[in-house]
Amino acid sequence: MSALALELSPRVTKVLDDVRHFTVDERIVLAKLLLDTVVAGEMEDSADWRALGLRAFEEDWDNPDDAIYDDWKAHYGV
Repeated sequence: MSALALELSPRVTKVLDDVRHFTVDERIVLAKLLLDTVVAGEMEDSADWRALGLRAFEEDWDNPDDAIYDDWKAHYGV
């Protein structure tokens, strides 16, 4: 199995030369760790966006104009 034909930087080429001496298990662990750095970053970005959205929703939802609906049972006679 071969990798896609990519133009590699000298740093990546050096790392790949070093990695060729690793055992298969070491390569798998390294691959997982590298992937985790990418996925974790995306997950953090997603969590940040969700937090911003939730904060904006809460600000919009919990405001003086909508306070009349806080006691909706009394307002609608339920």
